[in-house]
Amino acid sequence: MAGIKVLLVEDDWIIAKEITYTLQDLGFEVIGSYDTGEEALNQLKILKPDIILLDIDLSSEMTGIDVAKKLKEEHSIPFVFLTALADTATIEKAKLAEPYAYLVKPVNKESLYSTIEITLHNAAKKQPDLPVSPLLQENLSIDDGIFIKNNKRLEKIMLRDILWVEAYDIYAMIYTQAGKHLLNSSLKVVEEKFPSSKFIRTHRSYIINLDKIDAIEESDIVIKDTRIPIGKTYREKVLSRLSFF
Repeated sequence: MAGIKVLLVEDDWIIAKEITYTLQDLGFEVIGSYDTGEEALNQLKILKPDIILLDIDLSSEMTGIDVAKKLKEEHSIPFVFLTALADTATIEKAKLAEPYAYLVKPVNKESLYSTIEITLHNAAKKQPDLPVSPLLQENLSIDDGIFIKNNKRLEKIMLRDILWVEAYDIYAMIYTQAGKHLLNSSLKVVEEKFPSSKFIRTHRSYIINLDKIDAIEESDIVIKDTRIPIGKTYREKVLSRLSFF
């Protein structure tokens, strides 16, 4: 996101390039990419990043965990660990440095975006001077549409164009005919905010637009050739909203 400065510490230059391009596509400003912790720490006062993405397993003298300890002792910059190792021993050791989050490589675009947004949001609670995404400053507001971040701008998605909403970890993914969009709200918040006259929960992981149903099968609703499950606890309520002849 424009205005959010990210510093990357990653010693695999191919991965560093991929993450840098993804960050730029998402609208973040990559102010530096370093392959050693020593070099990154030396540049902090000059670059003043808002957030640091930090590889745990650096091949330099300082590991990512060593760098994290320095960040905790001498700086107040939120950081997220990058790791190709998700084993218990690595995570237990990394936990001691108290990162805001972990990203397991290879990092996908949605996880990278949501992790940075939520990290900055949580860090801002402790440090009010940190920047926060506009999407996280306001509650989800509903009229005839919602605004969702697309690169460097907020785009309006009309409620009538939404096909369904699916749980995505602690967030929600909105599906339209044109594509999908990550929303920084839980499915529970979506259920509470979206108009119940048009949207209904069919499963613990799905909310559908009633106007977009193409067919109903024994345990599924079909929307644009995609089968959306109907959970047992939601089935009676869903069927009561539909007209049968």
